[in-house]
Amino acid sequence: MRLTSSLFLSSALILSAQQPDLAEDEPAPIGPVAPVPLPTDIDLIDAADVAPARPSSVELEFDGGADFVKATETVTSRGAVRAVADTGMSLSANRGRYLGKEKQLIVEGNVKLKTETGIEIFANHGVLDDTAKTVTLTGDVSIYQGQGVQRGKRVVYFMEDQKIDASGLRTGVDPLLLEADGFTMEERDGETVFVGRDAGITTHDVENPAVWVRAGETTVFPNDRVEFKNMKLYAGDTPIFWLPYFSQPLDGELGYHFIPGARSNWGAYLLNSYGIMLGEGEDRWLLSRWNFDLRTSRGVAAGLDLVDRRSLKSNPNYTGFSFYYANDLDPTISRTGLPRPQLNEDRWRVKLQQRFNLPFEGGDAWRIDANLTALSDNYFLEDFDPRTFSTDPNPDNTLGLFRRDDSSLFGVLARFRPNDFYRSDTRLPEITFEQSRRPLFGLPILHEGQTSFSVVEEEIGTANQSTLNSILALPPGNATAETLIQNLPTYERQLVRQIQALPPGSPLVPALTTQLLNPGFTRFHTYQELSTQFKIGGWLNLTPEIGAGYSNYSGINGPAATVDRAIFYAGAEASMKLSRDYGGFVSRDWGLDGLLHVFQPYARFSYLNTNDLGRLFPQIDRENFTTRPRTLAPNRYTAIDSFTDWNILRMGMRNQLITRRDGQSYQWLYIDTYLDSFFDDPEELNRNFSNLYNDVTWRPLEWLSLNLETQFPVLDNGSGFSEVSARLRFMPTENLEFSIANRYLDNHPILDDSNRIDLRGYVRLNDKWGLGATHIWELDDGILEVQQYTVHRDFNHFVGSLGFTARDNRLDEEYGVVLSLALKDFPSASLPFSLDAQ
Repeated sequence: MRLTSSLFLSSALILSAQQPDLAEDEPAPIGPVAPVPLPTDIDLIDAADVAPARPSSVELEFDGGADFVKATETVTSRGAVRAVADTGMSLSANRGRYLGKEKQLIVEGNVKLKTETGIEIFANHGVLDDTAKTVTLTGDVSIYQGQGVQRGKRVVYFMEDQKIDASGLRTGVDPLLLEADGFTMEERDGETVFVGRDAGITTHDVENPAVWVRAGETTVFPNDRVEFKNMKLYAGDTPIFWLPYFSQPLDGELGYHFIPGARSNWGAYLLNSYGIMLGEGEDRWLLSRWNFDLRTSRGVAAGLDLVDRRSLKSNPNYTGFSFYYANDLDPTISRTGLPRPQLNEDRWRVKLQQRFNLPFEGGDAWRIDANLTALSDNYFLEDFDPRTFSTDPNPDNTLGLFRRDDSSLFGVLARFRPNDFYRSDTRLPEITFEQSRRPLFGLPILHEGQTSFSVVEEEIGTANQSTLNSILALPPGNATAETLIQNLPTYERQLVRQIQALPPGSPLVPALTTQLLNPGFTRFHTYQELSTQFKIGGWLNLTPEIGAGYSNYSGINGPAATVDRAIFYAGAEASMKLSRDYGGFVSRDWGLDGLLHVFQPYARFSYLNTNDLGRLFPQIDRENFTTRPRTLAPNRYTAIDSFTDWNILRMGMRNQLITRRDGQSYQWLYIDTYLDSFFDDPEELNRNFSNLYNDVTWRPLEWLSLNLETQFPVLDNGSGFSEVSARLRFMPTENLEFSIANRYLDNHPILDDSNRIDLRGYVRLNDKWGLGATHIWELDDGILEVQQYTVHRDFNHFVGSLGFTARDNRLDEEYGVVLSLALKDFPSASLPFSLDAQ
């Protein structure tokens, strides 16, 4: 239905109704109201300095869903309403009525008024009065003007004067709300600031905020900071804190942060930091964090972090430059209980992790990556940065120049050794060129390759040198030697046992000792591979591969002479896909909207032949000991010095259950089951078959997920050991969440047996209280390694958290406690709560 009536409206409005959402017999949402009288006592603010809208004759249109009584009387919209004036002002809402006699447009539901100058006003209800030339908005009113925001219950906009009655509204600058009638706008050095005297600010956006900060003078610099003079912090109406002066940035990473607590190896502590952006104007990109820490058992420490915020956006690992210094009162205190050598009381760390894009041709194709960490001693991370120590106890030190394009990566890398107290290698230099898989000369043949030249040397480290010399001087089977050997890294432990097994005077002893303490060589290595893809019979996918490589080793530390090694590889992968659609299989409880089963059996053959470097050859880029199967692709094999003959057939099948979610395909369940058959075992374990591997990922719902990796010997004793690694996360109710993980390893030839349980949970008791707990058990020796307990209490105006942790390091026990008091919805002192954050 389309009805048109020519009306004379001085406000120059066009009204249209769309998308009906009311039933035919639904009564009008709003009845007739009297014209809104002009206010007599108002606080007017200019919306713009422009001429008032001129009266004009316009056409009023109602499309599909308007109830027409009489064009000059009443029209009721059953859909969305939008009115636009020829001056640029607009009014929109979910629904509305036009009263012809009163010349009023009444709207409600998501009401939005946009003025000629871009000011936006949101409310629940509105009345446009063409007689009074006003728009009156009521109910949860919010006015947004640039960085400013005002809140209240009622506002009046005068269409002819283009002014807003803002009396009684609470002013704000996101994310702050400023106390009504307490702030004025001023211009300082060309910048608009809000200045309040004996006024308050908050971020608690409710009618009666829980937290106020009041000061003799408060100055708000939008998008920057807030400065307080004679500041008092109120919880409700009660003052709880005072400072003569305080400046707090609006950025969450800036300003003052502190963590109080206690640990057995620190004593009571208070970690303090203050963040400041360096530079001028809106282009400030350098974040500086100034640290000052107090530990009763360790003394005073201080540091500075400089973070390039531009690099953090692309990669969170680029943390910039960091310097930290501690004057340690007692360097002999250990978390693990292991004895230490004499340490200097001056403990420090200097770190640079940064990417520098170079302004060469190709934009950001050229870059310099720096990853450098210098430490005062081998125990600094254990004592002052346990989080890094648990994941990276021996930090790398590299500086590289790289150029990357769509098909290749060229790099010149230097690896330094500023920390000579742990095993690390130097590469001065290492030049690499890698080519990604791409068509060769436009043919259906794909090529990829890698070439490198390296001058490499590895040293054991001063911390372990004396230990290893002591072990080698003791006779095999000595109890002291066995205890020391058990604390060595796996690679060193294996070499020491090989040396001990040799008869006295064997010529292999000095060669293996050199390999243990100080291997090195110059190496050139290249590997190139060709592959293609095609389909047989329309159902079998086949990818044959062939590759060749060459390595040259010279300048070798030890008895080994110059070595040339050739590599030949041949392989192929075959797979097929079968699927079955279960149609409209729907289960809301299990997150299923349709179900498709995809079954993919596959087989991969890999044959590699190369020269054996021999037992005396010092391997530096070697295989790490792991329970997972090795890759069958030589171009993905980074342990270049560990290349040895292999001949392996991997057979497996992948199962996927796919459903629909948010309009896209969603992998509901994934299972990969496979087994290796060895014609030539590269690990020299004389296996015919590997274990049977199962990798499972199940994520049916947001509150339920399972990751599972298993391997068991099923044919001919497999690999000779068993492993289960599983983690289940479950949230049975909105007030309870827990996860349980287990890693079980039995009878591995190198790694220690383990049966570890990791249990974590959080329960929300009510609106005020919550409890959290973490337990980690090593069932193999019956040790409860980690206990963590947290209690959370909501005090309306702030949230208090108390955490306790206990860690059994077998030789010694460690304890800690952390207290957190975080004010609700206020960007002042941010108190991160982490039991092992430092």
